[in-house]
Amino acid sequence: MEELLIKLDGEPFTFPKNGKMTIGRIGHGADLEIDDKKVSRQHGIIERVEGVFFIKDLDSSNGIYLNGNRIPSMEPVQISNNDIFNIASKTLVFELSDISPKSTKGVLKFKDKIVKKGFLHIGRLPTNDIVFDDPTVTRIHAKISHENNVFWIEDLGSVNHTYLNGKKIKTKTKLRDSDIVTISFYAINLLEGTKDLREESIAINAVGIQKIYPNNKIGLQSLSIEIPHSNFVALMGPSGCGKSTLLKCLNGDNPATAGEVFIHGLSLRENFNLIKKKIGYVPQDDIIHKELTVYKTLFYAAKLRLPDDTSNQEIDKRIDKVISDLNLNQDKEKDIRNIKVRDLSGGQRKRISIAVELLTEPTILFLDEPTSPLDPETIESFLTSIKRLASNGTTIIMVTHKPEDLNYVDQVIFLGVQGHLVFKGPAVEMVPSFKVDNIVEVYSEMSHVDKVKDRYIKPTALGYHKYADTEIKREKPDSLWLQLYWLISRYLNIKLNDKENLFLLLAQPIIIGGLVCLVFNQFRVSVLFLMTISAIWFGVSNAAKEIVGELPVYRRERMFNLNINMYILSKWSVLSLIALVQSILFVTIVYLNFKYNTYADFDEVYLRSFWKSIGFMFFLSFSGSLIGLWLSASLNTTEKVMTVVPIILMPQIMLAGVMTKINTTLVEILSFFTLGRWGTEGFSRLQDEASPVHPVNVSETQSVIVGQFEEATMSAMNVLNLYDKNLTNEGILIGGVFNGFDENIMAILILNMLFYILIYYALKKKDSI
Repeated sequence: MEELLIKLDGEPFTFPKNGKMTIGRIGHGADLEIDDKKVSRQHGIIERVEGVFFIKDLDSSNGIYLNGNRIPSMEPVQISNNDIFNIASKTLVFELSDISPKSTKGVLKFKDKIVKKGFLHIGRLPTNDIVFDDPTVTRIHAKISHENNVFWIEDLGSVNHTYLNGKKIKTKTKLRDSDIVTISFYAINLLEGTKDLREESIAINAVGIQKIYPNNKIGLQSLSIEIPHSNFVALMGPSGCGKSTLLKCLNGDNPATAGEVFIHGLSLRENFNLIKKKIGYVPQDDIIHKELTVYKTLFYAAKLRLPDDTSNQEIDKRIDKVISDLNLNQDKEKDIRNIKVRDLSGGQRKRISIAVELLTEPTILFLDEPTSPLDPETIESFLTSIKRLASNGTTIIMVTHKPEDLNYVDQVIFLGVQGHLVFKGPAVEMVPSFKVDNIVEVYSEMSHVDKVKDRYIKPTALGYHKYADTEIKREKPDSLWLQLYWLISRYLNIKLNDKENLFLLLAQPIIIGGLVCLVFNQFRVSVLFLMTISAIWFGVSNAAKEIVGELPVYRRERMFNLNINMYILSKWSVLSLIALVQSILFVTIVYLNFKYNTYADFDEVYLRSFWKSIGFMFFLSFSGSLIGLWLSASLNTTEKVMTVVPIILMPQIMLAGVMTKINTTLVEILSFFTLGRWGTEGFSRLQDEASPVHPVNVSETQSVIVGQFEEATMSAMNVLNLYDKNLTNEGILIGGVFNGFDENIMAILILNMLFYILIYYALKKKDSI
């Protein structure tokens, strides 16, 4: 820690402990008074922010000069040792001195311990030399060693990494006395030993933060707030005043465009990938899957969030703890662990969402209007549980608009319209400070801009420079394959538990296949066309609601550590399994029916071959699921998705060249982008390859009406004849480039790649950071 000594023309002044020193003309109440008429009444301010000293010119008439150059007005300038500033005729010299205890017995003991043993292991296991009992710390996390009179820090393949002065270390790195090693929320310094950052008195310190959207709309006026450790804080204000915006600025979900947020003294922007593991955030919508049991919900959340080396026994203990902490197991006759989430009450579901966040033992919990859907009795039980969490050491920030919630909170931050901060302090002092009778009148007054501006609390701390929205960088999870495994396992459980929907999905091929057999008394190319359309329908309809239906879950897990590719592949894998069963059922029905219902004297004319037809139909359905996932990722409500599904399916029918021939260049180009065209061609080519019937060629001058005999004896591709006579037989653009089954597969693969890229970027656009 550094101390600042200020010399005004040689006369020393000690920087005050409150972290601020104003500069002004003598006789006007400044901390550092200067006897010169060229000095403004409020000329400048010196301030310490997170251990760093700044000086700012408060728009004075004659300015402040550093090394002969005037510093910008109203912009903070960092002070370095022996800097010389000039104000009017006076000279200010700044001397920084390190007052850290460098020779205390405790300090020597920590360094001596390293030197004596040669190294110290750090981790979660009790066998380590330094034990951090935290689920985000790996069993054997890192090592500090002493070699050749030099101290070293080394990460031992931990999941959540080791940071040196805020930067992740990748190799064995030299360690100096002034360096700070951070593991989870523990700091290690060679001079001071270990320190739990969560024990700092201030949990959140927001300094001059502001939110301006791309359309230049101000979502949050510049403000500064401090939230003490273990406090239960309510964010309140009229509708649209920026409560949720402030919440998201504080937790990193949608960072401020200016200013800085410190979590336990660490910069949120610079240490986001570390801090996000210790922040709990429950948005307005539930972040849990209703088809799973409570235990499975918490188990999968733990597998996806906790270090890979966390055992099932540790997870079970953690699940038991969060259920107990939230008072969820009140019914002694029925264990809540075995109840499906959809069968719980609204209050219980909200607490399960919170329980998911508590698995990682967050030090700060953000709740966005958790009491809105709850009845008064449930609210009392819910807030009592939350209050208990705060008393056990968790700092809780809750957005609410209900006056009765004030009975449970310690502090209130109240915003007026247009994002102005108008009150911050103890809950009991809020209403008296506005000189009104009740909180309803506070809401009424703070809905008027003119009254809000009179009460606006401007930030007293120095402002920070503006940031680009892209400055926070995400880290990938260490084990992508393990994440994929648990995502697939969870999604498969969700589908299997939703038995009614699964039954309907498996009934589709039976019903549609039966109708095909009922309508067509003999096998023909039209059956192949309907097989193609059915396969596309299965894929699209299976996937269309799968992402949009769980957007709150996706957004929260994405904020934590979810990889987009693993998420897409998990959906695609399970949907493909369903598509495979559907394809087997459909093809089996069609194959058996037409094998025993053939043309007279042409017993060999039926679906050929059985296994290749299953494989190709599965491939089409597998590809169609990408279209469904694209729709689901691109739109934000299930209703919109289901409205667009027919618009996507109709071109598959109309541009396949079966209902009507491809007769213009535009239609041909559009047909290249449909699975309907390539699927129908593919089935026809399969049929021709497997058919023992010798084809009889039919010239273009012959009748366009093909009878039963001709269709039985002609090749499927000749019967299909996609193009109108106005175009060449293979089209005028690609000719015979895709004239083959393998080429049809290639065309579909190209479409798959296109839709996969569209899904990825649709999901990427949902990122707020």
